[in-house]
Order: sequence, then C-alpha cells, then structure tokens
Amino acid sequence: MQKNYFIYEKSEFNVTINKVPIWFKEVEVTGDENKGTIKFHSHNNYDEIWGPNATMEFDWLKKDRTKFLHSREVQESIDMYNAINVVVTKKEQVWLHTHEFTYWSGGRSKMIRKRYYPENNLHGVLYCELTERQFNMHSVIIREHYEGFKPYILESFMSIICH
Repeated sequence: MQKNYFIYEKSEFNVTINKVPIWFKEVEVTGDENKGTIKFHSHNNYDEIWGPNATMEFDWLKKDRTKFLHSREVQESIDMYNAINVVVTKKEQVWLHTHEFTYWSGGRSKMIRKRYYPENNLHGVLYCELTERQFNMHSVIIREHYEGFKPYILESFMSIICH
C-alpha cells in the first residue's frame, strides 16, 4: 500500500494538517499563533521560469467572532483574486469539523518573461470559533497538472486541525 500523505504539525502555532501530499515540502513558515503563514512547494519544477508545478499556502489571522461574517470573507477573497484576473468557475460550501468551510476554484493565464502560463487556483476560507482565527488556504497549480493535484490538495485543505 502506497502512502500519499504525511501529517504536518506546528504545535507552536496550534496548527495540524493531517493530509499534506507527499509531493510537497515546506519552504517557509512565519508568524505566531495569532497571525502566520505556512508555504509548501511541490518537489518538481515545471520549468526554470515558472518554478514548482504546484504551491500551497495556509495563513491565519486572529479575528473577533462578532466581526466575522463568513460569506463576506469568501466574497472578499473572490474579489481580491478577480482583481488579478482569476476567473472563479466553481464555489462549494461544506462543513468541516463543525466549521463552515467554503472553497472555490478558478483560473487565469499569467505572463512571465514573454511566456504565457495557464494556471488554476484553489482557495478555501475557514473560521475556527474556538481559537477565533480565520484560515485562508490557497493553491496555484499549472493547468496541465491540475487534475492530478486537485483531489490531494482539497484533501489537505479539509484535513486542517485548527484547535
């Protein structure tokens, strides 16, 4: 039996991701328990200009429960990525460990050094009522590898333990 995931834990941030795909490695960790970021890159590079086939980023921010509105935060994330030409094609809402979790997917073509790179994005928004933190999970995948990475990245997004 082949294992496709590993457990990633940062106890000083009170964050655990139970299913990080084995093709990803941690490249940067910043912040503290109230505000921080964890970045992962896939092991394989698409080319020397684009870089890794896929990236994942988990960030969190302490927000007061009374000032958090889930639908507003999701719409703000969509609007922010629309501003850089990411077209959202699908949005889905699920419950994750008694937390409301919404993720959306979209795509765009990005020009780097006179080359066009079609990319797809996955983005998720989760609010943990116990720790009063908002989690934003974002992934960028080169389009030709999107279908291979998508189920594993969604599993990773949905395996986060925030308290």
